[in-house]
Amino acid sequence: MKPSFTLRMRTASSLALAAIVSVGLPAGAQQPTRTLATPLAEYREPFSQIAAVRELKDGRLLVVDSRDKLVQLVNLSTNSATTVGREGSGPGEYGLPTQLFALPGDSSVIFDPLNQRYLMVHPDGKPGASFRVGDEPAGPPRPLPGQRPPGAAPMVRIGGLGFGMPRAADARGRLYFEGSGLSMGPNGPVTADTAPIVRYDRTTKAVDTLAWLRLPKNNASVKSSGTASNQRMELRIGGQTPYPARDAWTVLPNGTVVIARVADYHLDLVSPSRVVTRGAAVSYAPVKVGNAEKQEYRDQSKSTGGIMIMRTEGGSGGSQNRASTAPPSFEEPTEWPATKPPFNANGIFATPTGDIWIARNRSATDAVPTYDVFSAAGKLTGKVVLPKKTRVIGFGTGGIVYTIRVDDDDLQYLQRFRG
Repeated sequence: MKPSFTLRMRTASSLALAAIVSVGLPAGAQQPTRTLATPLAEYREPFSQIAAVRELKDGRLLVVDSRDKLVQLVNLSTNSATTVGREGSGPGEYGLPTQLFALPGDSSVIFDPLNQRYLMVHPDGKPGASFRVGDEPAGPPRPLPGQRPPGAAPMVRIGGLGFGMPRAADARGRLYFEGSGLSMGPNGPVTADTAPIVRYDRTTKAVDTLAWLRLPKNNASVKSSGTASNQRMELRIGGQTPYPARDAWTVLPNGTVVIARVADYHLDLVSPSRVVTRGAAVSYAPVKVGNAEKQEYRDQSKSTGGIMIMRTEGGSGGSQNRASTAPPSFEEPTEWPATKPPFNANGIFATPTGDIWIARNRSATDAVPTYDVFSAAGKLTGKVVLPKKTRVIGFGTGGIVYTIRVDDDDLQYLQRFRG
């Protein structure tokens, strides 16, 4: 019997690779604030866990609900939807849709970690061909000498998932990944405090490292159990530290990687040729973690979904894959940080015009979501305030903002605002 494998992921100073230029406004400069009060439209049917949305040219939306394992083509104007593909492992099917990215020609791609592949979606919403990433003979990228900081993890393949969970795509359809925070030591996987951002070109199969991210303490963990002939290994990525202080990143349509550095809250803009432009530091008042924030974390952990993929290789039944999107069992933290980081690492977005939105962390008593807005040059240009119990999930053309409203039963409603 070969080892079984379980992968858990929470839907969770750096090394400059080239010359650095500083730009930006003074840290204390006041910026205008916009308030999004009333949505243009809200889809009447609730979702369980919206993982991603993508606006098509005709205004319809592809929506991925990872908990219900469902992909829909939603028309907010008519409050109607049609199902895209179906659950399964055959042509045009997906086992666990978790991410959705725009590709050239108004086509899209869905990441399906359970089937270890990507599924294309045509502009009319019909499923297309499937493909895999990271299985090319050339293997993972090797950074140039001097590029890898001490304690960094190389990009490794994760249990047949190629380079792991994709995080972004650019206008050319290139995919971007974050390293797992794990490296292979002499006795198996070990955690690292830095991970690479990797770009993959689907056309040329070229893979290269663009930048490095600082990871929080206990970002990943490895547990082994069982016997030598029937061993179980569990890799858990994210979710180990309350309010983790980690860098956040996204990608602009032109291929520029935007990294929000948590150490002093500034942006690094890494061009496609790896030239780094450093933005001015953004002033913020640290939010102390008190009893209210601890309870907020407990409540969020018990309701926030995760992704667990279980694969057993060998044995009488052959290789078997199973998945779960239920929240993982809650473990009371052994220690708490003194303050929250300035921003939510899962709340960074790029608009079609190249603006960057970043969700500010706030106290447990502050119910009003606030986003810092930066220009494509990395300048802080303003703030946007959303209604209570909403958060950004994506953007469309013409200043359209898509949000998720969560009701008292934790059901999610898709909204469209004019930003």
